[in-house]
Formats: sequence, C-alpha cells, structure tokens
Amino acid sequence: MYQYHKLGCPIAWVSDWLNKFSLFKIKLNTDSCLSCGACDKKCYIVAMEPAKYSLYKPATEKPGNSYTCSKCLECVAVCPNGSLTYKV
Repeated sequence: MYQYHKLGCPIAWVSDWLNKFSLFKIKLNTDSCLSCGACDKKCYIVAMEPAKYSLYKPATEKPGNSYTCSKCLECVAVCPNGSLTYKV
C-alpha cells in the first residue's frame, strides 16, 4: 500500500522531487562503521530490493537518495555506534 501511495498521489510526487534535491542527506562515516547491517535490516527500501540498495555496502545505491525514501530515519536510530547521521 505504501508503494501505491508513492506512485499515485500528486503530493507524494512533489515530496519525492524535493527529497531527491534535498540538502539534508543520510551520511555514513565509513571509519566508524562496523558493517553490522543493522541499518539495512531496518530500512524498508533495502528490504524491497536488497541487491540494489544498501546503506553501508560500497558498490550499491544508497536508499536515502531514492525517491521512495521517506526519511523516517529508523536506519540512523538503529545504528549501534552512530555511524549514520542526517545532515548537510
């Protein structure tokens, strides 16, 4: 149902466009990342396409840049050592 809302609602289209060009991004500090995968387990975008998206794997797209990311920040909250942040 969430995916239908994102594709069928004009308000979602505008918010998706604003999300894509937002100054605020989910950023990963690779020096302190433990590669535990807790962030990927919590992210609903990674759950939909795990081969395409990951917050910590270097060869994948970042779900925070996707039009479907609602910036719920559950990935940031679940990070055990604060390697994920939401800032400019």
